[in-house]
Amino acid sequence: MMACMYRSSKKVKRFDFPAGRIIAGKYQIEDLLGSGWEGEVYRIFERSTGIRRAAKFYYPHRDPTGKAAIAYAWKLDALRHCPILLQYHHQEIAYVKRGKVIVVISELVEGKKLSEFLYQQKNHRLSAFEALHVLYVLVKGIAPIHARGEYHGDIHDDNIMIRRQGIGFEVKLLDFFDLGKPTRAKIQKDVLNLIEVFLALVGGRARYAMQPRVIKEIIRGQKDSLVLERFSSAGDIQKHLETLEWS
Repeated sequence: MMACMYRSSKKVKRFDFPAGRIIAGKYQIEDLLGSGWEGEVYRIFERSTGIRRAAKFYYPHRDPTGKAAIAYAWKLDALRHCPILLQYHHQEIAYVKRGKVIVVISELVEGKKLSEFLYQQKNHRLSAFEALHVLYVLVKGIAPIHARGEYHGDIHDDNIMIRRQGIGFEVKLLDFFDLGKPTRAKIQKDVLNLIEVFLALVGGRARYAMQPRVIKEIIRGQKDSLVLERFSSAGDIQKHLETLEWS
């Protein structure tokens, strides 16, 4: 598929698709899931099957040649055996305001953004035990990505979908931000972002001083050098949690 077929000079600041709009003759818009610098993500369903999917619509001026969408699809496909990530399906071309728009179709992730989920919890935080459990689900899912020398590049509480499932949690990561060449520094950035998310889970900096030692030994005052001294990848955090002595 040649990248030149995607060229468009249209500058679309927002799509704002209404519920019910038909896309590419195959899909119907349900609602907006989120938006970012590259484009907008919608909940859609296939008209022929009724199966719900997620669709990422790229702003044409942000990705005029289609390279970002292709790189995104390649990365999702290369890491398809990592269940914490969205599972890529295929690409479509849609016409919006007479311009071509690239659409990446992927699985639909159920649940809520972590930021919204935490806001609904008592005191906007989880207990220490629950927070450790969520962190474990996250690092166990990201560890095989780091083991391949890859990275996510955009781990934060608005890019994590979560829902309670039985006595545990189901967690999924959404968009990649940086699709460039993997480096050790980028993997370390993932680690620091995981620690930042963990801090948010237990109530943020305002509640850090009152956390038990088991929590502080992971967050380490959120000092980058101290965190990276102990954890160089998500796998290191996973091993630490699996050998944790809880009292």
